[in-house]
Amino acid sequence: MAAARQSRTWTRQYNVPGRMISVAADRRDPERASVFAVFASPRLDYDRRDLEQQKKLIADAFTGMRWHVPYLLTGLRQAPEVYFGSISRVRVPAWSSGRAALLGDAAWGLTLGGMGGGTGIVGAYVPAGQLASAGGDHRAGFAAYEERMRPYADRWQRGADPGRFLAPAGALGLRSRNALFGTRLFQRLLISSTTSIATDAGLPEYASA
Repeated sequence: MAAARQSRTWTRQYNVPGRMISVAADRRDPERASVFAVFASPRLDYDRRDLEQQKKLIADAFTGMRWHVPYLLTGLRQAPEVYFGSISRVRVPAWSSGRAALLGDAAWGLTLGGMGGGTGIVGAYVPAGQLASAGGDHRAGFAAYEERMRPYADRWQRGADPGRFLAPAGALGLRSRNALFGTRLFQRLLISSTTSIATDAGLPEYASA
């Protein structure tokens, strides 16, 4: 029974060059499902408050695809809300100004690169520790935070290109992505990169403030 329940919550994904759509049952309510769609596009000009316009952009991008896509597009018309936005990368020359500092995605914005959660946790721990070590001196604390975190965050930014990974532009890129993701070596590297986040960042044990 446990295996059967788990199989109903697996994510199913369908790709063609430049477009990807996936669907998964809600783990809390198997009667509901969530859909995630990615498509290559030039910069779009749209109203972030216009739900119907956003639905039309999605429908136009995925009309004509096979698999369960026509059924999912029917559900899209009835959806009470959608989250629609671009896959973007944040590059900020400085993470602090005076007493204000940027943390997490606001500072380095990995955006679907696979390490957003991990770097977010580390990026909260480091400034808190550095501020405590600096005795509350925000200038010294923020400078030390950026010096320690920026090389680590930059490493993941350089390696992350989620748009091309999720929706490769050509058939060759799609086949290469699938072949790479299916190898045990790549899966082990992906897991090890996630679990080694703290040691890679060289996190110290900060004394209590």
